[in-house]
Amino acid sequence: MSREVKISPPGDPFPAMDGHLTRAKNAIDAQFGDEVGSKLLPSDKTIVMNKVSSLDAMYEIVVDGLIVGRLRFDIPKRGYTFLLSLEGARRIGAVSKQKWVTLHDGVLRYLKDGANLMVPGVAGCDSGIQVDDEVWLANPDGAVVASGISRMTGEEMAKEKKGFAVKIRAVDDPAQPLDNPKTSTWEDAVEANSNDLIAVEEEAISFVKRTAAKQDAPIVVGFSGGKDSLATYLVVEKAIESSPPIFFMDTGIELPETIEHIQDFAKSRDLPIIGQQAGDRFWESVDVFGPPARDFRWCCKVLKLGPAATSIADEMGGETLSFMGQRKLESFQRSIEPRVTENPWVPGQISANPIQNWNALEVWLYIFREKADFNPLYNEGYHRMGCYLCPSSPLAELESLRETHPEYHQKWESKMHEWAEKYGFPDEWIEMGFWRWKKLPKGQMELVNKLGLDIEPDRVSPGEGLELQVTKGIAPCTKSGFSLEGAFSTGIDLNRVSKVFPIFGKTRLSEEMGALRTKAGENSITLFTSGSVVVRGESETTVERLIEKMERAVKRAIFCQECGSCVPQCEHGALSIETGKISVDEEKCTNCLKCDNWPCPTYLA
Repeated sequence: MSREVKISPPGDPFPAMDGHLTRAKNAIDAQFGDEVGSKLLPSDKTIVMNKVSSLDAMYEIVVDGLIVGRLRFDIPKRGYTFLLSLEGARRIGAVSKQKWVTLHDGVLRYLKDGANLMVPGVAGCDSGIQVDDEVWLANPDGAVVASGISRMTGEEMAKEKKGFAVKIRAVDDPAQPLDNPKTSTWEDAVEANSNDLIAVEEEAISFVKRTAAKQDAPIVVGFSGGKDSLATYLVVEKAIESSPPIFFMDTGIELPETIEHIQDFAKSRDLPIIGQQAGDRFWESVDVFGPPARDFRWCCKVLKLGPAATSIADEMGGETLSFMGQRKLESFQRSIEPRVTENPWVPGQISANPIQNWNALEVWLYIFREKADFNPLYNEGYHRMGCYLCPSSPLAELESLRETHPEYHQKWESKMHEWAEKYGFPDEWIEMGFWRWKKLPKGQMELVNKLGLDIEPDRVSPGEGLELQVTKGIAPCTKSGFSLEGAFSTGIDLNRVSKVFPIFGKTRLSEEMGALRTKAGENSITLFTSGSVVVRGESETTVERLIEKMERAVKRAIFCQECGSCVPQCEHGALSIETGKISVDEEKCTNCLKCDNWPCPTYLA
């Protein structure tokens, strides 16, 4: 007999793996006593977790089809706390002698009416209770009736005559825990959900066949080493009745288990891996752009999308149909994206998402049903695969890195300390993960203020130090139209800029005079080593537009990180990467300036 389990939206449940359960049990044991975690989360049950909206990471934990609590990562202490539901409190109360509070007779009815527990209502308590501890509350007969969070220590509750003792989270009449004596396995779960798995698989296979029939392009499957790309590959393989190549960009900041898993998967099917290796490009680029951020993800462009564009141009004839493992429930942005898309950063790639409407539990049950080997990092407690320094990861995931791969965490932490010292950030900016934003959102700033930290809401990037200031504005000149004079905030490497300025027109560099002059039709740009610049043109509007394009071209020239995203987009073949930077072939360039509108990470800086 089935029963609906009401979990928090968006509702993307997944199996609790060994590493996830270990963290939960450790938190429960620390709060309620040794071995309590194993009793609440027994090994002979299928336990499900569900991500919940929180300041960092928080997961509902479901046992026997009932939510027994939430596992929350607390940023200040950089550790987990287990938050009790009423069912969880009843189960804890049956096996624990810690963090209990007993009520005087008659108090329960006030709590059920919405009141919190005040000191006069406390009949007794565990003297070891500390402020903000999770506690369970029992009536005079010892039956658990509520869960909550302490607002006083146990000693204060026993000593004081009045005060706010416990903030109530959940309360109800006395009842026994709803333990289900039946054991279960994930094989049982696969069998119980077989009809659903057949239905979602058939729909996904049909989508792959329809999409492939419409696109006359080589098929690949984007393979990150995670569960979603694995399930996608299995679906595509069945749909086209062959094993397509996998498409993978090695960013240089993947964990070794992920690389090994991808290589083993390819070897098991004798597949080519199409893609590029970024090597140390991340560590070279971070000095230019600063730490990647949720609102400043230059890393994806430099390490993934640019190399992907190059691979498609060089290895697949300039076009491909890429089946990807993106799902709507992963994020708001993905929830609104169409099922088939094109990315301006990756010309020639059509991306299609067969499992877009699956939830994570369906993905996992499908993998279990197919008996496919998956990335071992899931069993170590990781929730997502990919770059181990991704700013989209919660701090909880980055703390996992400290435990499982301390050498990688130390390398990143050292780089962050260099950055923090240079720009005056305290250690907490690193330790509490505030580096993951360029502009701290409201919730993070509230935490900063609550902790009394000296952290500004905005941080700069080194590239933002190169700013153009107009010194004289635009003024009419009877002989040469309009002119604008200005200056960059630092000196300019004219030799480097001279490799890009041919997009405007004929360019000449005089190293002796420390000047670069470009003739752009009837307009001209003169740039000096000092950073001074003069732009002349026929009209005010023309000069204003040209100065904007010129500033972008200077940044593109100086801050280029060799991502290559622009190279395959030039229909004239005028762009290339030379000595690690973008260069323009003056003979091939037609000065169409289409490249000025193409995505470029340097503009993000």
